[in-house]
Amino acid sequence: IKFHDIDSILELRKKIMHKEIIKSNILKISTIVLTFLFFIQISFSQNNSNQKPPKKTWKILIRNDKSSEENFTLVGKTIVENDFQIEKKDKEFLSIQTSAKNLEKLNALYYFNLLMKDSLIILTGMSKINLTLNYGGVTSESSYDKIINKGMSGSIARESFNEMWKFALLIPKSEYEFITD
Repeated sequence: IKFHDIDSILELRKKIMHKEIIKSNILKISTIVLTFLFFIQISFSQNNSNQKPPKKTWKILIRNDKSSEENFTLVGKTIVENDFQIEKKDKEFLSIQTSAKNLEKLNALYYFNLLMKDSLIILTGMSKINLTLNYGGVTSESSYDKIINKGMSGSIARESFNEMWKFALLIPKSEYEFITD
């Protein structure tokens, strides 16, 4: 082997090593970029469903890309598919009220009012203690109060709001805003 051939072989080997290093770096950079894009996608695809509604929230705005009529149908199906009943529905004003439902583990009732618009569903609710008082022949029942995110964990107010928030999360591909007192 000639000295000139050895130099050529060494030069060729350097070029091959250089190309391998470049390929390796491109692969590392590609992996980093794809990982970054993956985490961005996960963050945005959650549609803020992991948001914690602020205290004193009484109205949840559910934003999506559907027409008011599509939202009316979507809400009706969601109500029926999730063991609720429809008490009242108004196709002219695109509103639905659910029937009163027992609040599990508590002696209370709650129901939801939903108003559908283009790209928006407005969710509010009412709850009450399921209690009747009889005093001197006069019977008095408790009245419904607006559902508000307040009270301690396990309270009727908090648990009613938790049910309202769970219902809001049943509406797919939505974003949420909260109206507080």
